[in-house]
Amino acid sequence: HPPVSERVQASFTSEITLGKMASAANKGTVKSVLSGDTIVVMGAPSNGPPPEKQLTLAGIMCPRLGRRDGASKDEPFAWPAREFLRSKVVGKPCTFELEETVESIGRTFGNVFINGENLAASVVAAGWAKVKEVKGNNAARNAYLEELVQYERQAQEAGVGMWSKSPNAGALSVRNVVNPGPGGYDAKEILEAFKGQTQTLVVEQFRDGGTVRGYMLPGFQWVTVFLSGVSCPGFKRAEEQGGEDFAEPFANEAKYFVESRLLNRDVKVLLEGVDKYNNFYGTLQHPAGNISEELLKVGLGKVVDWSAKFTKDAELLYKAERLAKERRLRIWKDYVPPVRSAAASASAAEFQGKVVEVISGDFLVVKDYAVPPVEHRIALSSTRSPKIGRRDEKDEPYAHEAKEFLRSRLIGRKVTVGIDYIRALPNSPEAERVFASVLEGGNNVAVALVANGLSTVMRHRQDDQDRSLYYDDLIQAEAAASWDKKGMHGDKPPPVRHINDVSTAAAKPQAIQMFTFLQRAGRLQGVVQHVVNGARVKILIPKQSCIVSLAVAGIRCPATGRKDGEPGEAYGEEAYQYTRDKCLQHDVEIEITAQDRGGTMIGRMYLHKRDYASALLHEGYARMSGRDATNEMEEAQAAAQGKRLRTWEKWDSEVEAAKAAEAANEVVENSAGEISQATVSEMVSATEFFVHAAGSAKQLEYIAERLAAMPVDSTTGAWVPKNGEICVAEFSADGANYRARVEGRKGDAFQVSFVDYGNGEEVHKSKMRPMPSAVPSLAQVPPQALDYKLAFVKVPKDAESQRDAMDFVQDMLGASGGVIGAKVEYKERSGRHHVTIVDQETGESLGGMLLRNGLAKLEKRRQDMEGLKDDEAAAKRGHVGIWRYGDAVDSDEDDTRFAMDVAKAKAAVKR
Repeated sequence: HPPVSERVQASFTSEITLGKMASAANKGTVKSVLSGDTIVVMGAPSNGPPPEKQLTLAGIMCPRLGRRDGASKDEPFAWPAREFLRSKVVGKPCTFELEETVESIGRTFGNVFINGENLAASVVAAGWAKVKEVKGNNAARNAYLEELVQYERQAQEAGVGMWSKSPNAGALSVRNVVNPGPGGYDAKEILEAFKGQTQTLVVEQFRDGGTVRGYMLPGFQWVTVFLSGVSCPGFKRAEEQGGEDFAEPFANEAKYFVESRLLNRDVKVLLEGVDKYNNFYGTLQHPAGNISEELLKVGLGKVVDWSAKFTKDAELLYKAERLAKERRLRIWKDYVPPVRSAAASASAAEFQGKVVEVISGDFLVVKDYAVPPVEHRIALSSTRSPKIGRRDEKDEPYAHEAKEFLRSRLIGRKVTVGIDYIRALPNSPEAERVFASVLEGGNNVAVALVANGLSTVMRHRQDDQDRSLYYDDLIQAEAAASWDKKGMHGDKPPPVRHINDVSTAAAKPQAIQMFTFLQRAGRLQGVVQHVVNGARVKILIPKQSCIVSLAVAGIRCPATGRKDGEPGEAYGEEAYQYTRDKCLQHDVEIEITAQDRGGTMIGRMYLHKRDYASALLHEGYARMSGRDATNEMEEAQAAAQGKRLRTWEKWDSEVEAAKAAEAANEVVENSAGEISQATVSEMVSATEFFVHAAGSAKQLEYIAERLAAMPVDSTTGAWVPKNGEICVAEFSADGANYRARVEGRKGDAFQVSFVDYGNGEEVHKSKMRPMPSAVPSLAQVPPQALDYKLAFVKVPKDAESQRDAMDFVQDMLGASGGVIGAKVEYKERSGRHHVTIVDQETGESLGGMLLRNGLAKLEKRRQDMEGLKDDEAAAKRGHVGIWRYGDAVDSDEDDTRFAMDVAKAKAAVKR
């Protein structure tokens, strides 16, 4: 409607006073505005809704509004006049004096004042009403007539309101009310047009506390909106004509509750659904809050599950209802909360614990805090998640996502388990199954799962009390997920998941192929899928979509018992349980550094950013082994030794110190610079060899003769080889027996290394036997294969560089018949010799030749080696081999692998 001039309005308002108001005034609050000159005033509530009175402002007349059904149209300026008064007075306290009641038309006339302002005068001054013509005794009855006439004249002169000089002002002020149905609007089309968008609604009436009617602007659609998810006590029409309507308990109170807050107010409505009668379901949004939530919070409504699915705030509604139930407010005054089943009540109905494993999207394992702790297999109450496939079965859609949802939020977390019911499982290995509600941080994980569309809610029979204590929450969460099309409720196909499992024996070729790729990838994110023993796990690497078997580098844990009844080593089971408790299904980081002959990856594993090997060592569940020790690992092991924890319970510091001193003395430098002759028996890589020293031929011949004459041990059938044991094994190439060390086991096959030649293979138990007790001298002969490593240089780890370097070294060895000249630079405690190899004919260093041809690089700690440094520099300048693209990139982990051992040994020698 045309705006009122701010200057004119300000002058009018300053003149409108309460100066002539009668002393006998009544007080009330403006409840609603029916037209530009008619309002409804209500008094103060007392034991129920307050009294009401309809008043028409005396002495003025406004244009009449048309009927909502379209039977009559608005008079020009009727709607702007009504809106002017509505925006000015609704909800405000007022005083009023009555002038007369005209029974024939059922109207009461009077003067109304708000903060001393005469409403009739305000409407006239704004140009929205005319002053009634003076007839008979009207002048005597209206004490404010002169003022009204003066304001009308001023409004006409200013051209405000209905006195606007615009030719189209009157026509533009007439509404075109659109009703539902034929000739009007289609509710489904309106919903589709405004879905997800709030619209302005002028509230005109409430049928009951949960049903509102009004005009939706700017199109003036007359709409009926049911509050989504809410049902309030209502009214039933009288059975007899003329009788009083029947109000359900708290119906009047609920209606007054919403009317006093929203009637004739501008609110925002979010249309969310529609029924077959063109009625809408929606949520009213007001700056003061959500009226649906407030109704439920004070106990004047109930949540309706089927319509709660329309609203995005369904969880808010259920929480509000629960609050009213707990306080037993109004309709909930006789509320009795649900109780757990008799079977659940007979057990420990609630306990706290830590989630140690998630089996599926609705099944998990919780370890309680009892002494000793007990693991409980728990199914989530009243829900069903997609099932994980067994063996060759495929997972159901979203099964992985449901399981991962729980794993990422619960594993290792403290939870509260409330047992809701227990059911017997007659045809299952489990005698019974426990169904419970699991809360983490006060939040029900089943509700969260359902709300994300990763689980569905079971529909229980009406008389079935074996259900979740949070069943209402689950229902509303499912409705919200369905409305939002989340997870399994969506239209999109489920995500495709392909995982390459290379952790099995059958997948050894694939594991070998993936090794270089995973090694070069550096630190990788993973999830522990399975624990084999304290230091061996299976890990899912999501980025590479594969599962690998990983042995933690640098340590050895005691072996666990086997399924065939063979007992394990001391503390083997404890180490397994420790790793299972700490790592199973946890997020970890791994760095793969090597691979064993069985395809198992070897490397570091980091749990919560800490090297897990150090954690095992610190607790005494493992001991350092091999050449991958770090400062942290040594400190952790020393701490466990000092406390004599577990595997160190019989440790003697003085004895161990003597052994350490003896080991240090074994690591010496060849100060004389003598070059000895040796013959390569096995080539592991371009820089790693097993050799026979000059003069070892006689020892090898002796060993072969003794083994050939060895008697058959009658106890062989009951004998079980153990890791690290020296035994006799048959070599597949010639069928002869050789001394071998057991490196690992897979079923009845054992991985062995032949200690007199350096090679190895997988041998069946039937072709193995213990070292004969009748030949004790055979066990006393040291291994004849010496472990040599080229000193000071290393070859990059990529397959191409390794292959090129290997070919070069093989050519050199082939020319010399495998005979080399070697100078020992230093030794490791493990017995490995770091050597400089020279060509027998030219006297050139093999390391220098590799560097000069761009096939290797200097170790980081040996960048100052004379001669070798020049060879590497020449290759760099010529962009030869690995330097053809610039600097060669490779991990320096190998450079620091033995630094600590060598430094300590050298320091001991110098002292």
